[in-house]
Amino acid sequence: MKKSTHICHITIGHNPTDDRIFYKEVKTLSERYQKISVIAPNRFDPGLYPGIRFHLFREIRFFRNLFRAYKIARELQADLYHIHEFEFLPFALILKYKYRRKIIYDAHETIYYYFTEFTRRSKLITFIPAVVAQALEWSCSHFTDHIITVTPWVAKGFKPFHKRISLIYNYPIVDMFDKIPQQYVPKNQPVILYHGQIAPARNIHVMVESMVYISKKFPDAKLLIIGGVQQWYKEQLDQIVSDNNLEKSVEFRPPVPYIDIPELIQFATLGLSSMMPNESFKRSIQIKPFEFMCLGIPVLGCRVPSTEMYIEQTGSGMLVDPPTAENLGAIIIDLLSHPEIMQQMGERGRQAVREQFNWSKMKEPLFKIYEQVLMC
Repeated sequence: MKKSTHICHITIGHNPTDDRIFYKEVKTLSERYQKISVIAPNRFDPGLYPGIRFHLFREIRFFRNLFRAYKIARELQADLYHIHEFEFLPFALILKYKYRRKIIYDAHETIYYYFTEFTRRSKLITFIPAVVAQALEWSCSHFTDHIITVTPWVAKGFKPFHKRISLIYNYPIVDMFDKIPQQYVPKNQPVILYHGQIAPARNIHVMVESMVYISKKFPDAKLLIIGGVQQWYKEQLDQIVSDNNLEKSVEFRPPVPYIDIPELIQFATLGLSSMMPNESFKRSIQIKPFEFMCLGIPVLGCRVPSTEMYIEQTGSGMLVDPPTAENLGAIIIDLLSHPEIMQQMGERGRQAVREQFNWSKMKEPLFKIYEQVLMC
């Protein structure tokens, strides 16, 4: 147990109890480090946890948030700061060179594509901000003590700028899902579940439109979509539902806390991952497929490298290629017509997660990174 070392995680855009930052990295580190701080937006009361202290700032405007987080970080005088957003990197370098602190940067996605693909604006407008943001990330990250990335495709972008790069995959915490009964139970009403960000970049409208085909064959089937959504996109989705008389077949619900995800998934018959093979998702690994696999739920996703690796190769689900409403509907109809195939897929996914793709595999690599950085 490291009694004297003070660790501080800083996030500007994530919730205080974000699944990767808090439940995986911070709680894992608390097994060896007794003093850990978390700086995050004040969105809700995160509760009390031994050895972990939250320092929450009130969200106002972008730059004010950055300065508020920096002020808290400077006052804490931690030994090591673990940063989760590129925009905080200039402030992290002040902590490094003025106050002689260690800095780890955790890159969750490829910034350029995040700017250009997760917006309503034209790429002609977002191109310059995207280039500037990417340049800022690469240039500032060069001076950090270590870079953690979530996929080899994201890591590849940092290789020209840094030698100390490690992969910490965002695999699920299996113990959370083992509390749910581990047996296949046929559902009287098929539930097709998507949980996560509801945005055009994930082709949610394709999922809704697929119910036009599915409801004809399985009128009791329901598409359950859970997550946050901007009002303009929700109106578009509602219009699709209304135009196709899908009010009984499609249901939207608000996001649920991370710890409630297992209870949510246990009622699903099929799980949906993103249906948009854009450049951002080609470089990322979504957590949703693993969560479905934990509970033996077959997964459907589009053709991107991570889906091919984790779903197709393990036989835990199927690819929808191309990801059109008609194709998605046809695959779901076929699977619902063959429950024995779905059960086999689910069992293969459950086995793959428990043997290979789980957070316990990431603990020692994370400890090793911290030991190396603190020793330098």
